[in-house]
Amino acid sequence: YPLCALPPTTKQWYQRRVHGESNTGATVMDLKFFSFWIFLLSCSSGILGGDLSLYEYFQGDGINEGLTANGDEFKLNGKDLKILSGSLHYFRVHPSFWKTRLQQYKAAGLNTVDVYVPWNLHEPQRGEFDFGGGSSQFSPFLNLTLFLEMIREEDMFALLRPGPYICGEWEFGGLPSWLLHDHPMYFRSSFGPYQERAEILLHEIISRVKHLQFYTESGSKGGPLIMTQIENEFGNYGYGDHPRDKEHLKFLKSVLRQEGIETLLFTSDTPTLTGDWGNIDYELMTANFKWKSLEELERLKEIRPNAPILVSEFWPGWFDHWFEPNHEILSEEDFRGILGNIFNFNGSVNFYMFHGGTNFAFMNGANVIGFGGAEVAPNYEADVTSYDYDAPLTESGHYTAKYNATAEMIAAYDPLYDLLSHPPRPAIAPASTYSDVTFTEFIPYWDIIEKIPEQFREVLAKPTPMEKLDINNGNGQSYGYIVYRKTLPLLPGMVLKIRGHPRDLVQVMINGVEVNPPVLTVGDLMKNFGSFGLRDAEFELLSHLDGCEAGCTLDLMVENLGRANFGSPHNFQQLKGLWEGDVLLDDQPLDDWEHIAVEMKPEWLATLDNWQPYSLEDNLHFGPRLLKGTLTVDVPTPENGLLPDTFFDYDCDEGCMDWKHGAVFVNGFNIGRYHQAGPQKSLYIPGPLLHQGENTIIVFENYLGSDVMKFTNIPNYGVPVTHV
Repeated sequence: YPLCALPPTTKQWYQRRVHGESNTGATVMDLKFFSFWIFLLSCSSGILGGDLSLYEYFQGDGINEGLTANGDEFKLNGKDLKILSGSLHYFRVHPSFWKTRLQQYKAAGLNTVDVYVPWNLHEPQRGEFDFGGGSSQFSPFLNLTLFLEMIREEDMFALLRPGPYICGEWEFGGLPSWLLHDHPMYFRSSFGPYQERAEILLHEIISRVKHLQFYTESGSKGGPLIMTQIENEFGNYGYGDHPRDKEHLKFLKSVLRQEGIETLLFTSDTPTLTGDWGNIDYELMTANFKWKSLEELERLKEIRPNAPILVSEFWPGWFDHWFEPNHEILSEEDFRGILGNIFNFNGSVNFYMFHGGTNFAFMNGANVIGFGGAEVAPNYEADVTSYDYDAPLTESGHYTAKYNATAEMIAAYDPLYDLLSHPPRPAIAPASTYSDVTFTEFIPYWDIIEKIPEQFREVLAKPTPMEKLDINNGNGQSYGYIVYRKTLPLLPGMVLKIRGHPRDLVQVMINGVEVNPPVLTVGDLMKNFGSFGLRDAEFELLSHLDGCEAGCTLDLMVENLGRANFGSPHNFQQLKGLWEGDVLLDDQPLDDWEHIAVEMKPEWLATLDNWQPYSLEDNLHFGPRLLKGTLTVDVPTPENGLLPDTFFDYDCDEGCMDWKHGAVFVNGFNIGRYHQAGPQKSLYIPGPLLHQGENTIIVFENYLGSDVMKFTNIPNYGVPVTHV
């Protein structure tokens, strides 16, 4: 239902409640009940706010000034503005849903959209830029100009966060892995080679968006861009209270200005942790937080007493890691309390996230476990595929109690609410449970590797990380799997040893048959050979050695589970594969390995022609494999032409638990990873990826897999819990 505007006298009463000005002792439950009564009253009276659009109000008779941040209020074109924003990552949401999501934001009372820009997608190889015209599965997601124009069409402003580093639980914080191909490389610093590439990126971005600024002195006006961020959480990038490399921030600021950005600039950090360590030139300082909101707001006001408050990231939920026991959430009561505190401080806010979306393909980020350089076993945690974030809108765009709470509280708080028009909430179609998929064809591991072209194979003396391979025009390998292959005599009782940590997950194959146990539970992380949690791990070869006295093929397949997106400077030197030390057999180093890049790109999958008939009963041994089946869709097509969403269910009672770990491709689109380690136990499939009739489903399963895939209309993110 649309949230209707409040009658003025009732609205004033509610504002006093939100701001704590009433002494009648209203509780959160009182406010929720009262808000629902207001909703019924205002809707029955037919009040839908005013008739003005956001742009009509702020443009007035002409645009003479952009956003300013002097005193207690933001002003846009000389008029007070409460920034009420929500983060929306265009690269995590299917483009068919962009317009609807923006309409949902607007219907909640938001007036601004916060926009990250991921370097790794927009420049997948050095000098090769993709803003919608490329050939990768993400190319249709990358028309940044179109997305910003759409924000304008839906009557909202935009906060631009162009990086180069974005964090965001995104692979490598949005940095492209080809930067690791060169050594040395010092990220997020005034190191010349890094800044050279960062400047080129910013030029490419700004050249496509600078005409969309709300105000420029001599150029175009009336666009959605009102603020631009310098880097991202730079105060956290360092050790203790040692000074940060602010020369790098000054360089990025100079590039923004030289390229034509004239908006207000800002930085963001958590004030009680890093103060203004990540701020330069007294540009607007903003705050990121969830808990201890009062302390953060007070500290921000202490540091910047003469500037308005903007919480650039209010975290209304959180993200999850594989192998964790629970799905982390924030209760509606806590959500209301924190948002109320921000409003009590006369603050503006950006909900990070208002709608999270999905880490499609291999684009999930990760975290290093520890703080300030000290690490705790197993040292590393990869983020799950879902970026639901327990946000006000779910991963599939459905409304939640937090959405209702946001709409209620904004209606009471925003001084312009009654002047401006507010659209109704778009209807969101329910997800569907499609018919089962039966897998009838497969390609075993050995045959998969045989299909890797010669240009993705390289013999090197020592085990070398994927980023250092001389492939992809000198850019190395970014994502997927890398196989280290060597043919040699093998005998029972020989001990294989990997020095250092593998990065990240190793499967040991002898003549194509896996011999080490899988890593499926948190207990396996510190026990089973091949886990990233073990250092200098050893494994005794005991099985599948018949005839190996004369020589067998030893393969070490290593999966890149995602690069960390946050951490100390040394954490960004995160190469994937085997590289921290030698691989030894009975304490003798093994040299001259063939390196095979298994990138698992959809366009490569489409070329495979060696599919074989599949029988689960004949393939109950552990080991990687590709499985193929057909999803037949025969349902009425909705008016918008988009078929219903669905979820791959790998937690059902009938065979679903055989799906151990892997990645799913729907009509050639990699929807992401699954893992029985949880907490996530379903995988989101957007309806626009499907079509009527036959849809091809391919699964790369690391360990076992089933012959049936089942779907559900209810996502399973794990047992919810709130961590303080």
